[in-house]
Amino acid sequence: MAMIPGANQILGLRNAALVGVRYALVGVAGRFAAFAILVVFAVAGLGALLTTSAVAFEVVRWAGVAYLVWLGVTTFRNAGRGRDGASPAPADRLSVAARREFITALTNPKALLLFASFLPQFMPRDAPVATLALLAVVYIGVEALVALGYIGAGRALRFGGERLRTVRHRHMDRIAGVSFIGFAGYLAIARRP
Repeated sequence: MAMIPGANQILGLRNAALVGVRYALVGVAGRFAAFAILVVFAVAGLGALLTTSAVAFEVVRWAGVAYLVWLGVTTFRNAGRGRDGASPAPADRLSVAARREFITALTNPKALLLFASFLPQFMPRDAPVATLALLAVVYIGVEALVALGYIGAGRALRFGGERLRTVRHRHMDRIAGVSFIGFAGYLAIARRP
């Protein structure tokens, strides 16, 4: 499940290919901070709320759709350049990486449903809450290995001269932008399990 390309995996690959491994790793740290929050929500019973409340599920789903559309449009529109046409300062870039991955993971219903509904299915009926937390930590470990694989693939794409890198940056941003919009479209038509 972790290997399936999703919004965070595409973002990690893009970050490594266009900005570098360090930037991508900081982004992944933001992703795992969001996952930690989702684990706390799952342990607190969010899964039960999402499966019993259509309103709660729809709020989460449409927040995810809105964020993915915004991320896709801005990534596509600003393809090949910084946000305002100039590159941000290095420290600012790192905080942007972490913030983007954090928000993408936190508003990604795939991740929310994974921690709140999917993982609890693998727990024995009367298992303590700590068992769910342990299962989530194991999944996050698997996700970390897969994220490193995507980052490695992104790093492998960093080759060639400056002109080739600029063209590749523009194309990769456009592909990422279209992918984010595609994920949003899929999420918009997805039905509650």
